[in-house]
Amino acid sequence: MKPGLTNISDNVLGSRFWALFSKEVNQILHNRQLLTQLLLPPTIFLILFGFALTSTFQDLKVGIADYSQSRTSREFIELLSQTDAFVISGYYTNQQRMLADLSTGKLIVGITLPREFARDIARKRTAQVQAVFDAVDANTAKVASSYLSQLVSDYNLRHQNNFQQGRVGSSTANSALRQNQVQLQTSVFYNPGLETAWFIVPGTIGILMTVLGSQTAASLVVREKEAGTIEQLMMTPASSLQVILAKVLPLLIVLTIDALIGLAVSKFAFQMPFRGNFLLLIAISNLYFFVGISIGILIAIYAKSEQQSQLIAFFVNPPLVLLSGALSPIAAIPTFMQWLTYLDPMRYYIEVYRGIVLKGIGLDVLWPQVLILFVFATVLLTLSIRQFEQQLS
Repeated sequence: MKPGLTNISDNVLGSRFWALFSKEVNQILHNRQLLTQLLLPPTIFLILFGFALTSTFQDLKVGIADYSQSRTSREFIELLSQTDAFVISGYYTNQQRMLADLSTGKLIVGITLPREFARDIARKRTAQVQAVFDAVDANTAKVASSYLSQLVSDYNLRHQNNFQQGRVGSSTANSALRQNQVQLQTSVFYNPGLETAWFIVPGTIGILMTVLGSQTAASLVVREKEAGTIEQLMMTPASSLQVILAKVLPLLIVLTIDALIGLAVSKFAFQMPFRGNFLLLIAISNLYFFVGISIGILIAIYAKSEQQSQLIAFFVNPPLVLLSGALSPIAAIPTFMQWLTYLDPMRYYIEVYRGIVLKGIGLDVLWPQVLILFVFATVLLTLSIRQFEQQLS
């Protein structure tokens, strides 16, 4: 080996280097918290991103209003069982009730079969079937419409083949063959232009409010801990609740201003309508802000420094985003992971936001989501106050 290369090898790979290298490796291996932060989040995020951001749709919830109530209509409805894309969520005797469930997000598609459906099929007439789509998520509505159109085409082709086998070569039969079809009449609700931004913008606002609330609250509390002023505050006659609320309320005002800016941007930059009650949206938004801020306080309680609080927030926030349906519809997530979305408070806030802004529905419909948000806010705020007191004691 040449002398120059030998010197470089000795300097880089010599005993001193290996001693320093071994020391650093041992420090990392013995730091379980650091190892957890380095290995666990990437693994979890890879799994979540891989499943949550898939483009495959399955178990899209369908409602059926079958006014025909015939063997022919039931045969048509069986089409939906031929694919994993749809799952029949309910049968309705009244179309209005079905449309009400469509407005709340319980359904993605509503299908109405008229009373004369079986008679039209028997007489070789064109039977009209109405399909109504919740187009808040334009991409999901497009995919569902494509799936349903394909199923109807398959149904028509099967009937044509059966009819052709019975009557071959007759011009009358050929004419009837062309008429013996189910025609799908589609309507899209809440987003007639199928604007993708109308789905993305509310989700993005939910993400920003969560991230800003949690990270800012965590940062404020950790700085107080590092400066030693938290103990001074606790020496005052004020209770723990008063101390935390005094920190939370100014942040709540700032987040409300951010929410108003988000509404203005969505209106003027993306021409997104506002169809609901403005004060109701602001009130529910403030309720949700307590959830995000409480998460931040809990992060700060377990973090020893501001840098560590940011790492913990990085571990907490991405799963909340991916499971909320903010950027990718929950219907695109595998069924076994959809159950996890019910543990995500951001899911309920985004459902409320889209329901009020895009659908114009009120508290009489959205009360289950609001109640769940209230439970999340109460539990998390109570837990953060209790842990805060225990840590200081």
